[in-house]
Amino acid sequence: MFDSERLAMYEKTLGTFAGEEEGTRVQLVQIATPGETPTLEMRLEADCGDLGWTTLRRIRLAAGQVPDLCQAINMMDPDARQAQRPAKARAAERGLRLIG
Repeated sequence: MFDSERLAMYEKTLGTFAGEEEGTRVQLVQIATPGETPTLEMRLEADCGDLGWTTLRRIRLAAGQVPDLCQAINMMDPDARQAQRPAKARAAERGLRLIG
């Protein structure tokens, strides 16, 4: 017999960003299981047309790794960390397509 409460997982999308390649995006999702510390999952997704967004890869971080990730991001060159994304990329991360 399975303990259904133990198997329950809750997800909260924290951010969605345009991927490096056209038609892809990266999602940051908080994963929580009752009684456990929430973790962060990074997902690479592809736009599959009428099927919507499909997850290609998942990377799950342990809760204790999140501060290390933030510290590593802060070590990036300021030019890279503060670069602006084109409007087309910002629209793509929301699942929109610009016409014209």
